[in-house]
Amino acid sequence: MTVTTDRPVEPQELSRDEAYDRVHALARGCAEHAAVRNPFYDLWISKELSADQVEIVAKNFYARVRRTPVRIALAFLNMTDITARAETVENLYDEMGNGNPSKVHSVILRELLETLLGRIRGHAVDLEEVSAPLLPSTVRLIEESEKLFNSPHPQEVCGALLAQEWHAYPQLVQLYEGIRNYRHLFGLEEFHENCEYFYLHIGATEKEHKVHSLSTAARACRSLEDIEHLERGFNAYLDLLADNWTEVHRELSRG
Repeated sequence: MTVTTDRPVEPQELSRDEAYDRVHALARGCAEHAAVRNPFYDLWISKELSADQVEIVAKNFYARVRRTPVRIALAFLNMTDITARAETVENLYDEMGNGNPSKVHSVILRELLETLLGRIRGHAVDLEEVSAPLLPSTVRLIEESEKLFNSPHPQEVCGALLAQEWHAYPQLVQLYEGIRNYRHLFGLEEFHENCEYFYLHIGATEKEHKVHSLSTAARACRSLEDIEHLERGFNAYLDLLADNWTEVHRELSRG
């Protein structure tokens, strides 16, 4: 009779460079994900949409964006590395307008969307009062993403944060290109003044957030098991985004 002793399998360790390379490859891969490449963006960029259609986009996108500080705050609470926490706080500070309530990113976005809808409708519009539906996939994205950012696994949290920051730049570039379909409703300088939300993110801010999320995620991964948790959070968040844009596109395509 052979006696064996079950021993726990030690996680395969990764060097700092190996972890960084794996995380960077994962982050770059989001460029081909349906969260970034989808029929909604093709439609949004291709032509001017009706007022009702723009209301659908505005209401559902704003509902997601206004919860961004909550997700970042949850990420901070579920991190242990001091450098990662410092970088995440800087991200949150940016989102909250560097302490200026009028420059909070969701406030600037709401002003843009209400101004745009007002020009299309020909009268003042309050985003809270538009009749467009808040889609089920939007509600699911908000609820499930906050669960991801509140995961007991710091690597899963970092994966979700990585997905949020790396999909955001191409997302906002494409949304901005679609907004340009409505520039005839504004004076030239007026149009660009109203696009402050996009210029904040297409400029240095979002690029810095990408760098921070990458270093934060790499620092959290010291084994293949850590990478698996990271991938789980990353892919789950992107899938929620893709499902949301799919439903938005389906709603826009009705009638």
